[in-house]
Amino acid sequence: MIDQMVGWVSPRLGVRFDLTEEELQIYRPDGDRFLTFLELDQQRQQERQRAEQAETELEALRPLLQERGINPDQL
Repeated sequence: MIDQMVGWVSPRLGVRFDLTEEELQIYRPDGDRFLTFLELDQQRQQERQRAEQAETELEALRPLLQERGINPDQL
């Protein structure tokens, strides 16, 4: 049993546990905080939106490349 969780570092995993007023924060061995499920979901949605925007931009450029005799599928 762990008496004091605040600032405790797991000797096996190397992760650190910090308890704030609102929640338990868990940090990776490199010092970066583990993201919550909500933060991971938001990050995933942002990445999907960026990918969709890039695909839309690519489709908009396709006719311009073809006008110049460039086949975008062969790039």
